[in-house]
Amino acid sequence: MTDFPQSRWWSDRVRQVRATFPHQTSVPQPGLITLSSGTPDFPTPPHVVEAGRKALADGHTAYTPWAGIMPLREAIAEKMERVNGVKVNPGSEVIVTTGTQEALIAILLAFLNPGEEMLIAAPFYDEYRRDAWLAGADLVPVPTSAHNSYELDPATLEAHIGPKTKGIILVSPNNPTAAVFRPATVKAIAKIAQEHDLLVVSDELYEMFVYDDATVTSIASLPGMKERTITINGFSKGYSMTGWRVGYIVADAGLIQAILPIHHGLTICAPAVSQWAALAAITGPHDWFVPVLAEYDRRRRTWMAALDKMGLPYGRPRGAYYILIDITGAGLDSPTFSRTVRDEAGVVIGGGGGAVDPSTLYTVRGAFTSPLDKLEEGLARMARVVERLREKAPVVS
Repeated sequence: MTDFPQSRWWSDRVRQVRATFPHQTSVPQPGLITLSSGTPDFPTPPHVVEAGRKALADGHTAYTPWAGIMPLREAIAEKMERVNGVKVNPGSEVIVTTGTQEALIAILLAFLNPGEEMLIAAPFYDEYRRDAWLAGADLVPVPTSAHNSYELDPATLEAHIGPKTKGIILVSPNNPTAAVFRPATVKAIAKIAQEHDLLVVSDELYEMFVYDDATVTSIASLPGMKERTITINGFSKGYSMTGWRVGYIVADAGLIQAILPIHHGLTICAPAVSQWAALAAITGPHDWFVPVLAEYDRRRRTWMAALDKMGLPYGRPRGAYYILIDITGAGLDSPTFSRTVRDEAGVVIGGGGGAVDPSTLYTVRGAFTSPLDKLEEGLARMARVVERLREKAPVVS
Protein backbone atom coordinates (compact mmCIF):
# COMPACT_ATOMS: atom_id res chain seq x y z
CA MET A 1 0.00 0.00 0.00
CA THR A 2 1.26 3.48 -0.83
CA ASP A 3 2.76 5.21 2.18
CA PHE A 4 1.31 8.70 1.83
CA PRO A 5 3.40 11.40 3.53
CA GLN A 6 0.49 12.28 5.80
CA SER A 7 -0.16 8.73 6.98
CA ARG A 8 2.69 8.55 9.49
CA TRP A 9 1.71 11.95 10.91
CA TRP A 10 -1.90 10.81 11.25
CA SER A 11 -0.90 7.55 12.96
CA ASP A 12 1.12 9.53 15.48
CA ARG A 13 -1.86 11.81 16.13
CA VAL A 14 -4.18 8.83 16.64
CA ARG A 15 -1.78 7.36 19.17
CA GLN A 16 -1.62 10.70 21.00
CA VAL A 17 -5.38 11.03 21.11
CA ARG A 18 -5.92 7.45 22.30
CA ALA A 19 -3.34 7.94 25.05
CA THR A 20 -5.46 10.69 26.61
CA PHE A 21 -8.41 8.39 27.29
CA PRO A 22 -8.34 7.18 30.90
CA HIS A 23 -8.55 3.46 31.62
CA GLN A 24 -12.09 2.93 32.83
CA THR A 25 -14.18 -0.03 33.88
CA SER A 26 -16.41 -0.76 30.86
CA VAL A 27 -19.31 -2.15 32.92
CA PRO A 28 -20.36 -0.53 36.22
CA GLN A 29 -19.72 -2.86 39.13
CA PRO A 30 -22.34 -3.47 41.84
CA GLY A 31 -21.76 -1.47 45.00
CA LEU A 32 -19.60 1.22 43.43
CA ILE A 33 -20.31 4.84 44.35
CA THR A 34 -19.32 7.35 41.68
CA LEU A 35 -18.04 10.67 43.03
CA SER A 36 -16.74 12.27 39.84
CA SER A 37 -19.44 11.98 37.16
CA GLY A 38 -20.07 14.96 34.91
CA THR A 39 -23.69 13.94 34.32
CA PRO A 40 -26.32 15.82 36.36
CA ASP A 41 -28.42 13.49 38.51
CA PHE A 42 -31.55 15.66 38.29
CA PRO A 43 -34.06 14.80 35.56
CA THR A 44 -34.80 16.93 32.53
CA PRO A 45 -37.58 19.39 33.53
CA PRO A 46 -41.04 17.96 32.68
CA HIS A 47 -42.04 20.87 30.42
CA VAL A 48 -38.92 20.22 28.32
CA VAL A 49 -39.70 16.51 28.02
CA GLU A 50 -43.27 17.37 27.03
CA ALA A 51 -41.97 19.72 24.32
CA GLY A 52 -39.93 16.83 22.93
CA ARG A 53 -43.00 14.58 22.89
CA LYS A 54 -45.01 17.27 21.13
CA ALA A 55 -42.27 17.75 18.56
CA LEU A 56 -42.45 14.04 17.74
CA ALA A 57 -46.23 14.15 17.50
CA ASP A 58 -46.01 17.21 15.25
CA GLY A 59 -43.66 15.39 12.88
CA HIS A 60 -40.44 17.28 13.60
CA THR A 61 -38.28 14.32 12.62
CA ALA A 62 -36.50 15.57 9.48
CA TYR A 63 -33.36 17.62 8.97
CA THR A 64 -33.55 21.21 10.09
CA PRO A 65 -31.58 24.11 8.59
CA TRP A 66 -27.86 23.57 9.19
CA ALA A 67 -27.70 26.37 11.73
CA GLY A 68 -30.81 25.18 13.58
CA ILE A 69 -34.48 26.10 13.71
CA MET A 70 -35.03 29.85 13.69
CA PRO A 71 -37.20 30.00 16.85
CA LEU A 72 -34.36 28.45 18.86
CA ARG A 73 -31.74 30.72 17.32
CA GLU A 74 -33.91 33.72 18.13
CA ALA A 75 -34.32 32.54 21.71
CA ILE A 76 -30.55 32.04 22.03
CA ALA A 77 -29.95 35.54 20.69
CA GLU A 78 -32.46 37.01 23.15
CA LYS A 79 -30.82 35.15 26.04
CA MET A 80 -27.33 36.24 24.98
CA GLU A 81 -28.36 39.90 25.07
CA ARG A 82 -30.38 39.65 28.30
CA VAL A 83 -28.03 37.41 30.32
CA ASN A 84 -24.61 37.85 28.73
CA GLY A 85 -24.77 41.41 27.39
CA VAL A 86 -23.97 40.36 23.82
CA LYS A 87 -26.19 41.58 20.98
CA VAL A 88 -26.56 38.79 18.41
CA ASN A 89 -28.15 38.43 14.96
CA PRO A 90 -30.00 35.07 15.10
CA GLY A 91 -29.97 34.74 11.34
CA SER A 92 -26.20 34.97 10.87
CA GLU A 93 -24.44 34.71 14.24
CA VAL A 94 -25.81 31.51 15.83
CA ILE A 95 -25.31 27.81 15.09
CA VAL A 96 -27.20 25.14 17.03
CA THR A 97 -24.87 22.17 17.43
CA THR A 98 -25.08 18.54 18.48
CA GLY A 99 -23.86 19.33 21.97
CA THR A 100 -20.97 21.56 22.98
CA GLN A 101 -18.34 18.93 22.15
CA GLU A 102 -19.38 19.05 18.51
CA ALA A 103 -19.21 22.84 18.76
CA LEU A 104 -15.64 22.65 20.04
CA ILE A 105 -14.30 20.29 17.40
CA ALA A 106 -16.02 22.26 14.61
CA ILE A 107 -14.43 25.49 15.84
CA LEU A 108 -10.93 24.08 16.20
CA LEU A 109 -11.07 22.37 12.81
CA ALA A 110 -12.24 25.63 11.25
CA PHE A 111 -9.55 27.89 12.66
CA LEU A 112 -6.46 25.88 13.64
CA ASN A 113 -3.77 25.00 11.13
CA PRO A 114 -1.20 22.25 11.74
CA GLY A 115 1.49 23.50 14.10
CA GLU A 116 -0.55 26.32 15.62
CA GLU A 117 -1.29 26.58 19.33
CA MET A 118 -4.09 27.61 21.66
CA LEU A 119 -3.50 28.68 25.26
CA ILE A 120 -5.65 27.17 28.01
CA ALA A 121 -5.67 27.30 31.80
CA ALA A 122 -4.43 24.04 33.30
CA PRO A 123 -5.70 21.68 34.57
CA PHE A 124 -8.22 21.33 31.75
CA TYR A 125 -10.79 18.91 30.36
CA ASP A 126 -9.20 16.25 28.13
CA GLU A 127 -11.38 16.93 25.10
CA TYR A 128 -9.81 20.31 24.37
CA ARG A 129 -6.41 18.73 23.72
CA ARG A 130 -7.80 15.81 21.75
CA ASP A 131 -9.68 18.17 19.44
CA ALA A 132 -6.65 20.42 18.99
CA TRP A 133 -4.56 17.40 18.07
CA LEU A 134 -7.15 16.23 15.55
CA ALA A 135 -6.75 19.63 13.91
CA GLY A 136 -2.99 19.08 13.82
CA ALA A 137 -2.48 21.80 16.42
CA ASP A 138 -1.70 21.74 20.13
CA LEU A 139 -2.64 23.28 23.45
CA VAL A 140 -0.23 25.22 25.61
CA PRO A 141 -1.18 24.75 29.29
CA VAL A 142 -1.05 27.89 31.43
CA PRO A 143 -0.59 26.76 35.05
CA THR A 144 -3.02 27.75 37.80
CA SER A 145 -3.01 26.87 41.49
CA ALA A 146 -5.41 25.68 44.16
CA HIS A 147 -4.01 28.39 46.44
CA ASN A 148 -6.13 31.02 44.67
CA SER A 149 -8.94 28.69 43.55
CA TYR A 150 -7.35 28.20 40.12
CA GLU A 151 -7.81 31.81 39.04
CA LEU A 152 -6.00 32.42 35.74
CA ASP A 153 -3.21 35.00 36.06
CA PRO A 154 -3.21 37.28 32.98
CA ALA A 155 0.53 37.97 33.24
CA THR A 156 1.28 34.24 33.23
CA LEU A 157 -1.07 33.80 30.28
CA GLU A 158 0.70 36.53 28.31
CA ALA A 159 4.10 35.02 29.10
CA HIS A 160 3.04 31.82 27.31
CA ILE A 161 2.22 33.56 24.03
CA GLY A 162 4.61 32.52 21.26
CA PRO A 163 4.95 32.83 17.49
CA LYS A 164 2.57 29.90 16.92
CA THR A 165 -0.18 31.12 19.27
CA LYS A 166 -3.52 31.42 17.45
CA GLY A 167 -5.78 32.09 20.40
CA ILE A 168 -7.04 31.38 23.90
CA ILE A 169 -9.57 28.84 25.12
CA LEU A 170 -11.31 30.41 28.11
CA VAL A 171 -13.42 28.06 30.26
CA SER A 172 -15.37 29.80 33.03
CA PRO A 173 -16.96 28.30 35.09
CA ASN A 174 -14.27 25.70 34.67
CA ASN A 175 -14.16 21.94 34.37
CA PRO A 176 -12.37 20.45 36.30
CA THR A 177 -11.12 23.27 38.57
CA ALA A 178 -14.52 24.92 39.32
CA ALA A 179 -12.87 28.34 38.91
CA VAL A 180 -14.95 31.32 37.84
CA PHE A 181 -12.62 33.98 36.51
CA ARG A 182 -13.22 37.35 38.12
CA PRO A 183 -14.36 40.33 36.00
CA ALA A 184 -10.97 42.03 36.30
CA THR A 185 -9.25 38.85 35.09
CA VAL A 186 -11.53 38.56 32.06
CA LYS A 187 -10.97 42.23 31.19
CA ALA A 188 -7.21 41.75 31.37
CA ILE A 189 -7.44 38.68 29.13
CA ALA A 190 -9.50 40.68 26.63
CA LYS A 191 -6.80 43.34 26.54
CA ILE A 192 -4.14 40.70 25.89
CA ALA A 193 -6.22 39.12 23.10
CA GLN A 194 -6.60 42.47 21.36
CA GLU A 195 -2.97 43.50 21.75
CA HIS A 196 -1.73 40.18 20.34
CA ASP A 197 -4.55 39.76 17.77
CA LEU A 198 -5.74 36.45 19.23
CA LEU A 199 -8.96 34.51 18.76
CA VAL A 200 -10.86 33.66 21.96
CA VAL A 201 -13.02 30.54 22.35
CA SER A 202 -15.17 31.12 25.44
CA ASP A 203 -16.74 27.94 26.84
CA GLU A 204 -19.58 29.02 29.14
CA LEU A 205 -21.42 25.70 29.45
CA TYR A 206 -21.57 25.82 33.27
CA GLU A 207 -22.73 29.44 33.56
CA MET A 208 -25.85 28.52 35.55
CA PHE A 209 -23.76 27.00 38.34
CA VAL A 210 -22.18 29.74 40.47
CA TYR A 211 -21.72 29.99 44.24
CA ASP A 212 -20.73 32.51 46.88
CA ASP A 213 -20.13 35.88 45.21
CA ALA A 214 -19.13 34.52 41.82
CA THR A 215 -20.48 36.01 38.59
CA VAL A 216 -19.83 34.94 35.01
CA THR A 217 -18.36 37.60 32.73
CA SER A 218 -18.87 36.84 29.03
CA ILE A 219 -15.73 38.09 27.32
CA ALA A 220 -17.65 38.76 24.10
CA SER A 221 -19.57 41.50 25.94
CA LEU A 222 -16.43 43.58 26.46
CA PRO A 223 -15.51 46.41 24.05
CA GLY A 224 -13.76 45.19 20.92
CA MET A 225 -14.20 41.50 21.75
CA LYS A 226 -17.31 40.33 19.91
CA GLU A 227 -15.55 40.18 16.54
CA ARG A 228 -12.75 37.96 17.89
CA THR A 229 -14.74 35.78 20.33
CA ILE A 230 -16.54 32.49 19.69
CA THR A 231 -18.87 31.63 22.56
CA ILE A 232 -19.85 28.01 23.24
CA ASN A 233 -22.80 27.06 25.43
CA GLY A 234 -25.49 24.42 25.61
CA PHE A 235 -28.27 22.65 27.45
CA SER A 236 -26.62 19.48 28.77
CA LYS A 237 -25.61 20.66 32.23
CA GLY A 238 -27.96 23.45 33.32
CA TYR A 239 -31.08 21.76 31.98
CA SER A 240 -30.03 18.13 32.64
CA MET A 241 -30.22 17.38 28.91
CA THR A 242 -26.97 15.48 28.35
CA GLY A 243 -28.60 12.85 26.14
CA TRP A 244 -30.60 15.34 24.08
CA ARG A 245 -27.37 16.63 22.49
CA VAL A 246 -27.97 20.33 21.94
CA GLY A 247 -25.38 23.08 22.19
CA TYR A 248 -24.74 26.33 20.39
CA ILE A 249 -22.08 28.61 18.98
CA VAL A 250 -22.41 32.40 18.97
CA ALA A 251 -19.92 34.47 16.99
CA ASP A 252 -19.49 37.22 14.41
CA ALA A 253 -21.10 36.33 11.08
CA GLY A 254 -17.75 35.90 9.32
CA LEU A 255 -16.59 33.40 11.92
CA ILE A 256 -19.90 31.54 11.73
CA GLN A 257 -19.54 31.14 7.97
CA ALA A 258 -16.19 29.42 8.46
CA ILE A 259 -17.62 27.02 11.05
CA LEU A 260 -20.91 26.18 9.35
CA PRO A 261 -19.67 23.76 6.63
CA ILE A 262 -17.61 21.82 9.17
CA HIS A 263 -20.64 21.59 11.46
CA HIS A 264 -22.61 20.26 8.50
CA GLY A 265 -19.89 17.73 7.70
CA LEU A 266 -19.91 16.45 11.27
CA THR A 267 -23.64 16.19 12.00
CA ILE A 268 -25.64 18.15 9.35
CA CYS A 269 -27.80 19.55 12.16
CA ALA A 270 -28.63 19.00 15.79
CA PRO A 271 -31.48 16.48 16.37
CA ALA A 272 -34.74 18.17 15.37
CA VAL A 273 -36.77 16.92 18.33
CA SER A 274 -34.06 18.04 20.72
CA GLN A 275 -34.02 21.52 19.23
CA TRP A 276 -37.70 21.99 20.01
CA ALA A 277 -37.12 20.68 23.53
CA ALA A 278 -34.22 23.12 23.93
CA LEU A 279 -36.51 25.95 22.85
CA ALA A 280 -38.87 25.04 25.68
CA ALA A 281 -35.94 24.94 28.08
CA ILE A 282 -34.51 28.35 27.24
CA THR A 283 -37.88 30.14 26.99
CA GLY A 284 -39.73 28.30 29.76
CA PRO A 285 -39.81 28.80 33.54
CA HIS A 286 -36.54 28.66 35.46
CA ASP A 287 -37.84 28.61 39.02
CA TRP A 288 -37.35 24.81 39.10
CA PHE A 289 -33.59 25.42 39.02
CA VAL A 290 -33.48 27.36 42.32
CA PRO A 291 -33.76 24.24 44.57
CA VAL A 292 -31.48 22.32 42.21
CA LEU A 293 -28.69 24.87 42.61
CA ALA A 294 -29.28 24.96 46.37
CA GLU A 295 -28.84 21.18 46.50
CA TYR A 296 -25.62 21.36 44.48
CA ASP A 297 -24.39 24.00 46.90
CA ARG A 298 -25.23 21.73 49.86
CA ARG A 299 -23.24 18.92 48.28
CA ARG A 300 -20.40 21.36 47.58
CA ARG A 301 -20.20 22.23 51.26
CA THR A 302 -20.36 18.54 52.17
CA TRP A 303 -17.37 17.91 49.92
CA MET A 304 -15.35 20.77 51.42
CA ALA A 305 -16.08 19.71 54.99
CA ALA A 306 -15.10 16.11 54.26
CA LEU A 307 -11.86 17.09 52.52
CA ASP A 308 -10.96 19.42 55.38
CA LYS A 309 -11.27 16.46 57.76
CA MET A 310 -9.16 14.30 55.46
CA GLY A 311 -6.50 17.00 55.29
CA LEU A 312 -6.60 17.11 51.47
CA PRO A 313 -6.22 20.59 49.92
CA TYR A 314 -8.53 21.78 47.15
CA GLY A 315 -9.44 24.88 45.22
CA ARG A 316 -12.64 26.42 46.58
CA PRO A 317 -15.32 25.68 43.96
CA ARG A 318 -16.88 28.94 42.76
CA GLY A 319 -18.74 27.47 39.78
CA ALA A 320 -19.72 24.33 37.85
CA TYR A 321 -20.26 21.24 40.02
CA TYR A 322 -16.75 19.96 40.53
CA ILE A 323 -14.00 20.16 43.11
CA LEU A 324 -10.36 19.56 42.21
CA ILE A 325 -8.48 17.81 45.00
CA ASP A 326 -4.74 17.84 45.69
CA ILE A 327 -3.84 14.26 46.68
CA THR A 328 -0.09 14.87 47.08
CA GLY A 329 -0.37 14.05 50.78
CA ALA A 330 -1.67 10.56 50.00
CA GLY A 331 1.63 9.71 48.31
CA LEU A 332 0.10 8.33 45.10
CA ASP A 333 -0.34 9.79 41.64
CA SER A 334 -3.90 10.25 40.43
CA PRO A 335 -4.28 7.02 38.37
CA THR A 336 -2.91 4.93 41.25
CA PHE A 337 -5.01 6.78 43.81
CA SER A 338 -8.15 6.28 41.73
CA ARG A 339 -7.53 2.54 41.35
CA THR A 340 -6.76 2.18 45.06
CA VAL A 341 -9.92 3.97 46.18
CA ARG A 342 -11.99 1.96 43.71
CA ASP A 343 -10.53 -1.42 44.66
CA GLU A 344 -10.40 -0.87 48.43
CA ALA A 345 -13.49 1.26 49.00
CA GLY A 346 -15.74 0.83 45.96
CA VAL A 347 -15.51 4.54 45.13
CA VAL A 348 -15.02 5.85 41.59
CA ILE A 349 -13.16 9.14 41.36
CA GLY A 350 -11.11 10.36 38.43
CA GLY A 351 -8.84 13.02 37.04
CA GLY A 352 -11.08 15.19 34.89
CA GLY A 353 -8.14 17.23 33.66
CA GLY A 354 -5.57 16.83 30.92
CA ALA A 355 -4.59 13.19 31.39
CA VAL A 356 -1.16 13.75 29.83
CA ASP A 357 -0.48 17.06 31.55
CA PRO A 358 1.82 17.22 34.60
CA SER A 359 -0.61 19.60 36.33
CA THR A 360 -2.98 16.70 36.96
CA LEU A 361 -0.46 14.16 38.20
CA TYR A 362 -1.52 14.63 41.83
CA THR A 363 -5.11 15.82 41.46
CA VAL A 364 -8.47 14.09 41.19
CA ARG A 365 -11.85 15.57 40.32
CA GLY A 366 -14.83 15.22 42.59
CA ALA A 367 -18.36 16.11 41.50
CA PHE A 368 -21.61 17.17 43.15
CA THR A 369 -23.70 14.85 40.98
CA SER A 370 -24.47 12.11 43.54
CA PRO A 371 -27.44 12.26 45.95
CA LEU A 372 -26.40 13.42 49.41
CA ASP A 373 -26.71 10.01 51.07
CA LYS A 374 -24.53 8.39 48.40
CA LEU A 375 -22.10 11.29 48.55
CA GLU A 376 -21.70 11.05 52.32
CA GLU A 377 -21.21 7.27 52.17
CA GLY A 378 -18.68 7.57 49.34
CA LEU A 379 -16.72 10.27 51.16
CA ALA A 380 -16.66 8.20 54.35
CA ARG A 381 -15.28 5.24 52.40
CA MET A 382 -12.67 7.43 50.71
CA ALA A 383 -11.65 8.96 54.05
CA ARG A 384 -10.74 5.54 55.43
CA VAL A 385 -8.44 4.87 52.48
CA VAL A 386 -6.88 8.33 52.68
CA GLU A 387 -6.18 7.87 56.38
CA ARG A 388 -4.35 4.61 55.67
CA LEU A 389 -2.40 6.13 52.77
CA ARG A 390 -1.37 9.19 54.75
CA GLU A 391 0.09 7.03 57.50
CA LYS A 392 2.65 5.57 55.11
CA ALA A 393 2.80 8.26 52.41
CA PRO A 394 6.27 9.33 51.25
CA VAL A 395 7.04 13.01 50.97
CA VAL A 396 6.26 14.19 47.43
CA SER A 397 8.01 17.38 46.31
